[in-house]
Amino acid sequence: MTCTSDVKTMSGTASFKSVAQIYDGDDPSPEESRDLSDRAEDRIFHAVLAVPKGFRAGLCTDLVIMVPASELTQDRSTAIISAVRSHFLRRADEVQQDMKLIQRVGLREIRLTAAVCIPSFAGIAICSQFKGDALAEVVENILVIFCWVTIWQPFQSLVFDRWTQSETAKVYRKIAGMPVRVLPAE
Repeated sequence: MTCTSDVKTMSGTASFKSVAQIYDGDDPSPEESRDLSDRAEDRIFHAVLAVPKGFRAGLCTDLVIMVPASELTQDRSTAIISAVRSHFLRRADEVQQDMKLIQRVGLREIRLTAAVCIPSFAGIAICSQFKGDALAEVVENILVIFCWVTIWQPFQSLVFDRWTQSETAKVYRKIAGMPVRVLPAE
């Protein structure tokens, strides 16, 4: 799993000990449309992300998949490339669907946050009137923490989780569209 560079391209390289490691063992589809194994998806994804220091491009520009020479034929090479492209396109679509769910849940969390925080803010205002009373200060601090935690969750969902999902989908689509070569392992 490395990203090597020459004059014009940066190649992400993912090596496999056998072609069987690339495919999901439970998928009976023809080789060119089979799902990749979780391990192969992860290895390819991280190979494309493994950009050497000093390069401004965020990703490798092409992908090299290394498999044992004894298992490599022209038809198999074509099938692996097709499977990689179709798998990452499907995964990008799945991530996009997940983003819609995250947004829907985040919007519900905002409504819950308002329902929880408005009474809590009132409680904080009431407790702040009793400075010096230990119990009132403890309740006030608990309500502040409770509001902070309640406010954080929708922010986490709608901002950070969606950014991560969006970037993941972009990388998946880039992998599906980048030049892919299948070469014999040396």
